Amino acid sequence: MAANSSDFRYTYFKLWAKGPAAALALQHSGLEWEGAFPEDWKALKPTTPFLELPILETPSGTIGHELAILNYIGQQSQKMAGVDLTEFAISQQLLNQAEDMYQKLSKLKSGLLSGEEADACWTDENEQTHNRNFGFKVYLKLLEAFYKASGGSGGKFTTSGVTVGECKLFSTLHALKLIKDNILADYPELAGFYDRFAGEDATQAILKGEGKMPGTFDQYFKF
Repeated sequence: MAANSSDFRYTYFKLWAKGPAAALALQHSGLEWEGAFPEDWKALKPTTPFLELPILETPSGTIGHELAILNYIGQQSQKMAGVDLTEFAISQQLLNQAEDMYQKLSKLKSGLLSGEEADACWTDENEQTHNRNFGFKVYLKLLEAFYKASGGSGGKFTTSGVTVGECKLFSTLHALKLIKDNILADYPELAGFYDRFAGEDATQAILKGEGKMPGTFDQYFKF
């Protein structure tokens, strides 16, 4: 059963990193919520569950960690979770695949990958290596195949097209496109998903800073 949605307050930094996926999910969910950028992070930090953002304040307490927040939102309606167990599984797989790509971006950002190894992240198509070494082209190829295998159509992996997994996927694809705008050129189904999701009114509200967040999220990953 959905909680009293008037009590939802979502807080994250003004960056397109770990925060936008849940903001998108909240905006698409139809729940009543308010968003905030931290005014005094030093003071707020010790009050958060894991000394990090994002957090979602709810009637049952404050939730930390992006994926936990997304799944909490998913529990509010079939629209966000998937209409059945099949769609729930699709959404959850997208959630985790998108997180794998996000972690790769984080390694690049932190300098854990550099030089030829960093360059290979954008060019390598080797599927035979360990998945921790996959380049973005492998991740995107697998998602393209998954769209077809899971019965995707009309730019949607699921009936609603805005499950929490799809919100997370769009957020990660958008981070990639901010770096390389043509990154989806060889993946027509994913490009169709991205364009359709980007065109949704709720998505535009977040992208333009016209939704419940007090402004836009700025590009975080720059290489």
